[in-house]
Formats: sequence, C-alpha cells, structure tokens
Amino acid sequence: MAKRRKKQYSIGNSSRGQLGLGRRSMFVSQEKQAQHQAARRLKVWSRVVASILIVGLLGMAGVFAWFVIVPYLHQEIVKPVSGVPGSPGATAEPLPEYDSLGLPEYGNEVSLFTINQSSPVTADYKPESLVSVENIQVDDRIVDALRQLTSAAKDEGVVLVFAEGFVSYEEQERRYNQRVDELREDGTRTVVMAKTVARATTPMAGESDFQTGMCLRLVGDPATFPQSKNYSWLKTNMGRYGFVFRYPEGKKDYTGVTPDLTVLRYVGGKNAAAMQQRSMCLEEYRSNLELD
Repeated sequence: MAKRRKKQYSIGNSSRGQLGLGRRSMFVSQEKQAQHQAARRLKVWSRVVASILIVGLLGMAGVFAWFVIVPYLHQEIVKPVSGVPGSPGATAEPLPEYDSLGLPEYGNEVSLFTINQSSPVTADYKPESLVSVENIQVDDRIVDALRQLTSAAKDEGVVLVFAEGFVSYEEQERRYNQRVDELREDGTRTVVMAKTVARATTPMAGESDFQTGMCLRLVGDPATFPQSKNYSWLKTNMGRYGFVFRYPEGKKDYTGVTPDLTVLRYVGGKNAAAMQQRSMCLEEYRSNLELD
C-alpha cells in the first residue's frame, strides 16, 4: 500500500518551518538593535560629560594662572622702584650681586637711602616689605645680613639683643611730642627751646632713620656701651655683614643727633668697609659720594 506524502502548506513562498525561523530571527535583531542604540546613547553622554569636565578644569586652571601665578611672577621678577625705595616708579630694581659671605649687595639707592632732618619723608612712606626677626621689624632685604651678624657674634660668646627696628611715622611723632612735654615740665624752657633740645635725641616724625627699616637699636645704656664686650666685637666685625654705627662719636654736626653707639645701620658690605676706613658717618659718606 503506497504511503501518503505529507502535504506542506506554504504562505507565499515560505514554508511553516521557514516562517518560524524568520520570526525568531526578526525578534533577535530588534533586541540587539535596542541594545546597540542604548550603548550609543551612553557613549554620547559619556563624551558630553567628559568634555564638560575638561572645559571646566581648563577654565579653573586659566583663572588660577591669571590671578595667582602671573601676579606672583610679576612681583618677583619686576619690582618698581624710584629715587625713594618702596615708592612707585617705572624702572625695575636690578637683581643684587652677592659677596663672599653670600649676602646681597644692593645699589646705593637702597643701602644708602637715608631719612634725617635734611631728607625727611611723609607719613605714607613705609619700607616695601617688613619682616619680624630678632623680636623686631626690619626691611626684609637686611634679614640675611642680620641673622649672620647675630650668629657670628653668638659663636664668639657675644649675645646681641635688639630693642627696636622699624619705627613708624606715627610712633615717632608720639615719642617726639612726649619728649617735648618732658622737657617743659620744669617750666624753664619755652616750646621752641624744648623742641630744639628734643630733636637732638628724639627726631621729629619723618626725620628718623628708623623709619627706613634699616636701623637697629641694641639693648644697653648708651653711656656705658662703649666699654662693653658687645661694642668691641661689633666695632671689629660688623662691617663684614654690612653694618655700621649710625650715630658715632664726634659726628653730631653731620647727623644732627646726639652720639649713640647702641644704634646700628645697614649700608652693605662695600659701603661699610669704606666708611670704616675713612671714619665717616652715613651723612658724611653720602656727601663724599655726592648723593645729597
């Protein structure tokens, strides 16, 4: 008996088996397509976020460089100076040379800048930068010299203690007026006489070299200091570090101030050596150099 052949029903040109396979293939393709689209969206958003972060970081770096690094470099490399240290000017302060001790040697416009009766300053003058050292304030350009001076003295058993450094215009005015009042207490002096006498020991505001930040007063009695070990050591050694006595004996006609060997003044190593060799005070030395 002949076997019946199974009929295959087709839809269009596809058999039932082929149709099922096509549906399964169509379902898988849609799923993969959805995953692919999701991956693309994630990739695009990742790039957007990364770009925003990079732009933000570059912007922050630019702001930091403009407002912090550039001003700092400008301040360190180019410092404005004029005839009076610390005042506005159009020229740049040259870099200092260094001596055998490694100490900076500044130009005379810095080292020999002087405040006195003939060269007064106003209330708004102040050193460009003040630094606290040895319990006093001084111009930061003499800090290294001062530290080397005190260290060398200590190595030889000499202890230098400082009573004052920079003195402001306002403080000097207070001291001068106080001294005038003290001189008038006994009633024997007029105001004019008291001011004249006071000026010899306590300069008027704007006429004190302590306002430069380059003067230092040692603890000690001016009357007995010349007999001390500290005086002997300073007289022999301080010139190496750029210091001299600001108001030496026999120079009142030049300084206008009563001699006081407890007051030191920074002038730089070369100037200190020249002043000691010629036995000159600061005003006398400046006049010899025709700086006045």
